[in-house]
Amino acid sequence: MTNRARRHIVLSAVTAAATLAGWRLWHGRKPDRTTANSTPSTPAAADTSQALASRERFSQPLRLPLHDVHFGELAVSSQTLELVATRSQVAVFPGAPTPLWHYAARSAAATVLNPLLRIRRGETLSVHFRNELAEETTIHWHGLIVDEANDGSGLHPVAPGTERDYQVQVTNRAGLYWYHAHPHGRTGLQVQRGLAGLLLVEDAEEAALRKHLGLVWGERDLPLCIADKQVDAGNALVYPEQGADDWIGNRVLVNWTPEPYLDVAAALYRFRIANTANARLLRLAFQHAGRSLPFRLIGTDGGLLGGALRVEDVFLAPAQRIDVLVDFSAIKPGERVLLRSLDYVAMENEDESGDFMPDPMGDHPGAMPMGAALDILEFRVGAALPGREAVIPDQLSTLAPLPDTSAWPTRSLRLRMDAAGGWFINDWNFLRDGHAVAFAVKRGTCEVWEIRNSMTSMPHPVHVHGFQFRVVSRSVSPMDVRARQVASGGRTPQDLGWTDTVLVWPGEVVRLAMDFSQPYRGTQRYMLHCHNLEHEDMGMMLTFAVTD
Repeated sequence: MTNRARRHIVLSAVTAAATLAGWRLWHGRKPDRTTANSTPSTPAAADTSQALASRERFSQPLRLPLHDVHFGELAVSSQTLELVATRSQVAVFPGAPTPLWHYAARSAAATVLNPLLRIRRGETLSVHFRNELAEETTIHWHGLIVDEANDGSGLHPVAPGTERDYQVQVTNRAGLYWYHAHPHGRTGLQVQRGLAGLLLVEDAEEAALRKHLGLVWGERDLPLCIADKQVDAGNALVYPEQGADDWIGNRVLVNWTPEPYLDVAAALYRFRIANTANARLLRLAFQHAGRSLPFRLIGTDGGLLGGALRVEDVFLAPAQRIDVLVDFSAIKPGERVLLRSLDYVAMENEDESGDFMPDPMGDHPGAMPMGAALDILEFRVGAALPGREAVIPDQLSTLAPLPDTSAWPTRSLRLRMDAAGGWFINDWNFLRDGHAVAFAVKRGTCEVWEIRNSMTSMPHPVHVHGFQFRVVSRSVSPMDVRARQVASGGRTPQDLGWTDTVLVWPGEVVRLAMDFSQPYRGTQRYMLHCHNLEHEDMGMMLTFAVTD
């Protein structure tokens, strides 16, 4: 974890004292990595949980949007959807209800919390939003191509008790996107407390692939929304009002389900997976009998790839999404497959110099450290399905080739931390510089953005509002990344399609092809930031503008 002695811009002596107290209580307790997903938040309960068998650990049926009242699904067309940011007591865990902040879609039939929204490309996403919280909030439409006024960033906060309309004509390719709160300085707190949901965009190309594979949405084509939460003994979500840093949790939820399992047939499945955690980077793999079960990566943040790629694991940073095909047909009925985050070198290199504070894991009792193995979801395999075997087509979609960027101007962006513990993009920190525009680009121009991460840093998932982009190259990459290179320029399977969030490792240089063609006139301001939400709230964000 991070060396918080150098984070003076946000941490106070009171926070340091609380961290020290937590460290004294938990120092020396190392949670059992085989039971990380179900580790409770008290030492006595943690000891008990280590003896749980797999069947007992994975004890809750996975919530599925088509069948769940709380976290259900809504088909959205050009009709206006009413969404409210509010608070409720929700039965998330067995036992006491959990106080959640959430978006509510209210109708005469039912109230749906954080609904999965489905919309077709070309339709208009029309939302009337009301803020019933006691503080400012927003709805940011993560990954959508959008103008400033409808982006939902902290540039346009919605005050308590007020309303705002969002109208977005969806021009994005089919894929899994998401929406979440994005108020300046409070994004980490509000997302951790529950303000986030999924958004599925569909189009004809997507429908043709689904038909070819014989997969029905909600049956063998399913969303998996992964987030970790710090949960106390009373089932409340824990997040400090000040001083949160790289927030990781002791419970992992999939579709808001703790310790989840899913009954599957011995057949082909499609999973749309989103990492909506505040800070936890995942290395996802499907494991059977202790070995990785290869799967096919068919899409990323911005929709389908040109063709399927066989992989054994995938790094998935906060805010990133992947679209995968998993074949359970060779698994015997009664056997199980585990979706797991495998261990990896966390590369949190900012701890390599300066004085150390007590172990920051004291803030996260029962949580597995970053980079440790983590069990997420168990698949219980049943009988095979009758009918023909699905054949994955060679071409999944029409994906434009990577553009020739040799004549494009380059804009250099450096990710770094200063001696006082402040996170910066170049020399910009949002806590200091606020809404001032760091740079402007002319509408219709193209640039290469060269993002260089300092070696004395940590992995940063960099998100660009309002635009999708392509990865041109990776260089000076760590061993784990070099081992996954499959294309020119050191690109990995996740680098081969359109994306809106790119993971940049310490010491690495990543080059992006940015096309600023858009139909919105006048000056449009957007955010560029790290999607480790605590880094964003600590100022690792800047404003850029697109101008006429």
